[in-house]
Amino acid sequence: MISYEIIRLKEFINWYDNERSKSQIQIESRLKKITYEGYFGNYRNLGSKLFELKFNDGRRVYYSLLQSGKSYLIVLLLGGNKNGQEKDIWKARAILKKNGPY
Repeated sequence: MISYEIIRLKEFINWYDNERSKSQIQIESRLKKITYEGYFGNYRNLGSKLFELKFNDGRRVYYSLLQSGKSYLIVLLLGGNKNGQEKDIWKARAILKKNGPY
């Protein structure tokens, strides 16, 4: 059986805490689907172990994925939206580099 564990880095927590309650509920719902069903929904591989979860309203959650056998560690790096996507990807890459070995 495949298992998923989610870790939230401080940069993600800071972003998440400033999101509206409705957005937080949607994010939590998506993370539960990943944890319990292994279903990521709409996502994109950005290369170099960086991925983004895409939401219909333009919101993005950036994460890294580390596999060990049948276990996956999902490290939530940062969030943002479509309008600031380029800058957010740059920041997420910097967070990933700083917090390796992800």
